[in-house]
Amino acid sequence: MKKFSIKKILVPIDFSETAANALKQAVLIAKSNQASIKLVHAVHSVYITGSELTVPTSEAFYNKIQKTAEQRLKEMTQGIAGIAITYEVKMGSVDKIVNYTASKEKFDLIIMGTHGTSGAKEFFIGSNAYKVVHNATCPVMTIQKKIKAGFKNIVLPIRLGLHSRQKVDYVVELAKTFGSTIHIVGFVSDKSKDSKDKIRAYVKQVEKYLGDLKLNQTSAVIAGNNFTKEILSFGKEKNADLIAVMNDNDFSLDQLMSGSYAKQFVNHSDIPVLSVPVKESDILTFSPYLSGVSPT
Repeated sequence: MKKFSIKKILVPIDFSETAANALKQAVLIAKSNQASIKLVHAVHSVYITGSELTVPTSEAFYNKIQKTAEQRLKEMTQGIAGIAITYEVKMGSVDKIVNYTASKEKFDLIIMGTHGTSGAKEFFIGSNAYKVVHNATCPVMTIQKKIKAGFKNIVLPIRLGLHSRQKVDYVVELAKTFGSTIHIVGFVSDKSKDSKDKIRAYVKQVEKYLGDLKLNQTSAVIAGNNFTKEILSFGKEKNADLIAVMNDNDFSLDQLMSGSYAKQFVNHSDIPVLSVPVKESDILTFSPYLSGVSPT
């Protein structure tokens, strides 16, 4: 796997408070990594049917919206010094614009704001952030309210299966940059002895890898019925600045909308979340440590 380094950060901006928080977080990370930042604002087309009200859709109308948005983006970036920062306004849906831009221009990290929601509003308000997370080709960091100058404590959940450990190298690079303590937490919902033995073996593999790199770490194994709830509770206990999870991009659409693990984290965590996309063909730096335990 290509070594994870943060040199290009993409920040979607909808001019909300959480988007402003995402930009603040991006600036802090960019300064620590000598990275550049690009802001992107998506303008939706408006269609109204069954009404006497008409909405102008001419090029002149779009140009006016674009200029207004560009002015607001310019104002947001004023006072940010020492970082190469650009911005762009595009027509289209947020998730498609963000993921297309990130893929085409090879961004290393997307940082975006998300709204803490539940119930009926979760589908609508949380959907933009989760659609970006679900389809992204690079890691996505979602921010609600907390802005971190660094990541002193990073929670690294480990589950049964090989994909869960793909995020290890991403967390390692962040920990090296910020001098973080990595809190490894093995999680099983199946409380059988076989499952517990396997997850302990997985945790020991990660412990050895981090130990060889001389990174600060702690470890624990927990069992429970609700992965999101248990990990968020563990994160609060450890005063976590970041939780790293794998993106559930092998879920069906019905599963995504009914609450996959990654979506639950995006919508419910007030701790920043790093969602890492699954890479079927990745050859991990971590892979030599995976011998001796068969993935499930």
